[in-house]
Order: sequence, then structure tokens, then C-alpha cells
Amino acid sequence: MLRRSGVLDAASDPEIDRWIEALQRDTGAAVTAFSMLDGASVFVKSVVTGEGPVEGAAELQDPASLEHYLLGLAAPAGRPRRGTAYAEAPVTVDGQLLGLISVGDHGSRDWADVDLHALADSAAAVSTEVALRIAKSEVALVQQLVASHNKVHDLIARAEPLHDVLVAVVESIERHDPSVIACVVLLDAASSTLHPGAGPSLPASYLAAIDGAVIGPNVGTCGSAAWSGRLTITADIAEDPRWAPIRELARRAGLGHCWSMPIKAPGGEVLGTLALYGPRPRHPLPEHLTLLQDWSRVVGIAIERHRALERLIHDARHDGLTGLPNRTAILEVLDEVIQRAGPESPAAVLFVDLDGLKALNDTLGHDRADEMIREVSERLSAAVSSDDFVGRFGGDEFVVIAEGIGETEQAARLGLSLLEAISQPLPCLDSTVITGSIGVTLVRSDAVDAREVLREADSAMYAAKRSGRDRCVFFEGGQRVRTGRRLLLARQLRGAEKRGELRLVFQPVMALSSLEIVGVEALLRWSNPDLGEVSPTEFIPIAEDTGAIVPIGAWALRESCETMARLSKELGCRLGLEVNVSPRQLSNPGFALSVRQTLAHAEFPADLLSLEVTATALARPNAITARTLGDLHSFGVQIILDDFGTGFSSLTWLKQHPLGAIKVDRSFINGLPGDGRDQAIVAAVIGMASAMGCTVTAVGVETEQQLAALQSLECERAQGFLLGRPVPAEELSALVARSPYLTGHAQPPHRHAS
Repeated sequence: MLRRSGVLDAASDPEIDRWIEALQRDTGAAVTAFSMLDGASVFVKSVVTGEGPVEGAAELQDPASLEHYLLGLAAPAGRPRRGTAYAEAPVTVDGQLLGLISVGDHGSRDWADVDLHALADSAAAVSTEVALRIAKSEVALVQQLVASHNKVHDLIARAEPLHDVLVAVVESIERHDPSVIACVVLLDAASSTLHPGAGPSLPASYLAAIDGAVIGPNVGTCGSAAWSGRLTITADIAEDPRWAPIRELARRAGLGHCWSMPIKAPGGEVLGTLALYGPRPRHPLPEHLTLLQDWSRVVGIAIERHRALERLIHDARHDGLTGLPNRTAILEVLDEVIQRAGPESPAAVLFVDLDGLKALNDTLGHDRADEMIREVSERLSAAVSSDDFVGRFGGDEFVVIAEGIGETEQAARLGLSLLEAISQPLPCLDSTVITGSIGVTLVRSDAVDAREVLREADSAMYAAKRSGRDRCVFFEGGQRVRTGRRLLLARQLRGAEKRGELRLVFQPVMALSSLEIVGVEALLRWSNPDLGEVSPTEFIPIAEDTGAIVPIGAWALRESCETMARLSKELGCRLGLEVNVSPRQLSNPGFALSVRQTLAHAEFPADLLSLEVTATALARPNAITARTLGDLHSFGVQIILDDFGTGFSSLTWLKQHPLGAIKVDRSFINGLPGDGRDQAIVAAVIGMASAMGCTVTAVGVETEQQLAALQSLECERAQGFLLGRPVPAEELSALVARSPYLTGHAQPPHRHAS
């Protein structure tokens, strides 16, 4: 308690020093002192002699030597001692002896009552001062502990990586009590082995040695705790037989004790252990047991949250009936395979459809048909090599992707082995025999699209059904040169950001009250050597469909943040940045973290970034998207709902999601001020948004009449060609310099009274 409160660590305390000096004056003693007790040690904190205060403190290993030490400080040089007089009074807090107040003199002296009263008064005063010091320190420690708990729970809520959460826990414990070294080890239930989760203060060699340790009743402290599910105490590692195999390693690591608390799930399952080590043998104090109990519960919550998120991610990409990758995962894997494809790295794609599923459903019922599908999925997985991919496309359709197969004969052999596996009798279905039809297409270059490849294989599969079923048919048109602008765009769009074909332009967003630029919206442009300038309305939907929007969106966010950070420094102002994000980006569990890392790398403040989402991104409930929006909002990024009032826009989204702003679609602005219905809609949106604390931006302002109408409706912000066209980054400085009004008028247009 004394070390943690800082009483032993402080070199001196002016208030206590004054009491010791006053005691020396009142008693005329040769020496007065205040000393603290810590186990068998004595820490001499404050000493005053007839010459004045003695600088520095001392640590004595034997309490009996205190009198000799103190009188030695006050003895005149060379004078022999002819007896001594010594007295002391206890310093106590809550009945616990913590220290001593001492007075000493040379020669025979009987301490008068007034001297002893002065000694007692000094001891009482110092006791009060030490109690206050301890109380203040304990309050600070509790506040620090609460702050640490809040920080860790915040990391858990934001779904930060489990390792980061565990490191934060360990560091929090070690800050609270520097006398211990904390470590979390995780249990692999399948192998009953322990693996380090976080232990930054332990030597890497020690962590490597315990990695993979099998739990058991006699396997160290953590192995025993994980095996028994109970708190396990090793007060002295050197004497505990459970440590025999790695005792020498622990000694080299400077470890004297280990106390390990099992980390449990709510159902009682052991997930790992939280251990507190220290350099010397000792038993835990009650406060150490409290630390172990509290933090093991927090770590259990973190592990369970991590597992739940992993299950959510797994379920989003896997079929619930068979456990195979689903359609989403099939397309992702096929995209990756196509990117690697070439003359030296071909691939075969086989589309498998079971024959007669409907008849089996009608005859046997859906439950038995589900058993059949599970059985077939296992057979297909067993019939391919470990490097091949098997997924369930839907219903009774499966997709097999085999890299390294570029010849028809090789693919045919694989197809026939799959047909043979399918046609084996099904024991679970009364030895029923089913067959399959397989369509095959070969991928020999990256100049193809994943969906087109599947369409080719699907077409060949239907040809197999038409020709009698239970057979494998190749796609006949696989070698044809495909034309068509959409496919050409999809092919050319892949990797456009790496080839330097993409660029950003920035359109100003104006505050209508002052007509000053308050921010810019980053807009994407694509110029291809073969296709020329391609409109965003044409290539962005294709990027969404093919998945190219994910790397393109990441590039756009990084590029725009770096540009605005640089511009803000040059101009000495704070300009907001609005960037469009796609539903695919929002549904990625790691998107919020990538945004945070991008902001940190660009040194761009989170509160200046706004991400625009469309109605499509919010149309269907999605737990990952909702969590991503919440995480973005939690670290200061504003969410803007774009094109509000069109498509699938719903008022419930304003309640369900942390939206900070709304953009009114240009279709409502076009009719201002003449169209009364458009004016009523815009007025209603502004009023509703204002009541909910949302900012409203009008998009597509092209005339002064529209601007004046929006000002009269007290719309907060606007953007459009009247106020500023999109410009490259290098022209932004001049554009901002021409603010507050960018149309060339000397005065802004008259604002109508509302």
C-alpha cells in the first residue's frame, strides 16, 4: 500500500519536514526523525539535527539499527559517546503501524513530560498527513482504473483487433500496480493448448517457450488454472514442482511468482487465463485478487465479442446449410483467381447442378433433400485437391474453381471425378442415387469478368442437362472475342487507380448565410487511353457491380484526405471534406478502421471528414453496415445521406443511423422558386432536419433565383455550378481566395425575407 500510494517513493514532504523540525526545536534533542516501515525494511524519510535538516533518505534492513543510525548522524566528529537517550512514537493509519517518529540525544537524559507530549503530538500530526497522502493516492488510482476500464470497453465496442484490446488491458494493470507484470494467454479448445495473447513486458523468449503449452493439473500456473477453471497461485516459482520444465527459463526472465485467473465465457467455458507475475516470491494481496477478477471478466467480454464478430463475418460469406462459401465468397474468390490468371496460371471453373432436386423435394420432403445437399457438399469437397475451391452458389448449384488447370482433358478428368462422387448411393436417403450436370469454362487470362465466367459455365451446364444429364460439357464460345462497352469498361476499370488514370476534382460547398466556402466534395474522374473520358454515371455502377469500387474508393479517400490536409496547411484554414462511399465499402467489417488509419496517415482531422452514403446503402438492414456507421460516428466522422427524397429514402433512417447531414436531390432544386410543390418539399426537409440536428445541403444550384429561394427557406448550405464548378486540386487555392462569392458579382444576391 505504501509504495502504491507514493509515500515511500517521495524524497521528502515539506509538511512532515516542518513537524520534525518543530519537534527538534521543542525538545532540544540532538536528532529527530520520521521513518516508514515496509516489511523488514525501514525507510528514513526526514531527519533534523542541531545543525539543521539532513539531506537524503536511507533504507535500513534491520529496524533495530534505527537508533544507532540516527544518533550517529548527530554525533560530533571525534567525540566518544557516553550513553544515549532515545524515544519513539508510532505513526498509524486505520490501526496499522506504518512508521515511527524518533527523538534522540547524547548522554543520560530523562525525557520530560513536555518532550513526550511534543513527540506524541508530532506522531499524531504525521499520522494524519500520511493518511491524507494515502487517501488521495487511492482516489487517484481508482480514477485511473475507471478510466482504463472505460478505454478498454470503448475499444471492445469499436470492434478493435483483439490483440489491441488485450495489450490495453495488460498495460492498464501494470500502470495501476507497477509491481506486477501482466500477461494474457488464450486457450485453443480444439488442441487444449495455450498461446500468448498479450504480454509486452515479458521477454519474447519466454512467450515463445509457453506458446503451445498443453494444459494440465501440473503444467505451470496458467496451465493448471486453464485446466481446473480455478484461480491458481504460485507464490514461489523456484519451489513449485509444476514449474519444473521451464523453471530455468522463468529464472532468466526474472520471474519470482505467478498468480493466474481463468478467463471464462458466460456459460463457464474457459477461454484463457490472466496472469500476474513479479520479480520476487510473494502471495497476492486482496487488491491483486480484485484486479484479476475484474480484468478477467473484461477480457472474457472482449474475446466473446471478437468471436461473435468472426462468426458474423463467417456467416456473411458462408452457406448456413452446408458451411461452404456462398455466392458472395464465390465471386470474390473468382475475382482473385482471374487477377492471377495467365498462360502460365490458368484455371478451370465448373458449375455443378444436381439433377431432379424438385422431384426429390416432392417425394422425400425438404428435410431429406437438405440432407442430400449436405452429403453432396461433403463429397465434392473430398473429391478435389486441398488447393481447389468449392462453394454453394444456391439451391442445388455448386461452383468448383481449380487453379492450374488449363487443358480440356485435365478439366474433363476433374468433372468426371465430381460426377462419380455425386452418383454414389446416399445411405442417409435409403441408397437413393442422384446425378449431376456440369458446365466447364477455362480461364486463361485476366481479360474476363467473374460474372461472365459464371454465365459461361452456367450456359454449359444447361447444355449438359439438355443433352441427357449426368455429364460434363464445355462452354463452346470460350475463345470468342467479346465486345460490348460494359464488359470493356469493367475490364479497363480494374487497376485504373494504380495506372494513374483516376483523378479527383473538388466542388465547393457554400454556407448560404455568408456565401463562404465551408468545404468541398471530392468527385471522381476517369480518363482511359483507349476509352477517353468516361462519365462517372457510367463507370461507377460498373465498379459497384464488379467490386472494383473497393480499391478505387480507398484510393479516393486517401488521395482526397492528403490533398485537403496539404491545402489546409497552405491556406491556414479548416475546410471540410465530403467523400462518397459505396454500400460495398460500408459492408466491409474493417472499413471504419481503414478510415481511421487513412486519417492518421494523412494527418487530416476526423471532424472535418464527411462520408456521403446513398439510400441504397441503408435500404436493407445490415448489422455490419450499422456498426460501421456507428464506429465512424464515434471517432468524429460525419455521415451524410445523399440524394435525400429520391429512390428508397426513408424517414426511419434518420432515427436508426447517426446521420449528421442531408443532401436534397437536385430534382427538387430544379423547380425552385416557381414550383410550389418543390418549394414545400424542400421547406419540409429543412424544418425536419433542423429539428433533428442535421445540416441540409441543396445540390445542383444553377441560378440566382434558386439561390435566393434557398436563402429565404433558411437552407444552411448549397453547391452547384452557380457557386463553383468542380476544379482540380491545384486550382482550389485560387477558388478559396475568391470566396465569399464566386460568380464575379461585387455583392451577393439579395436575401429574401422569410
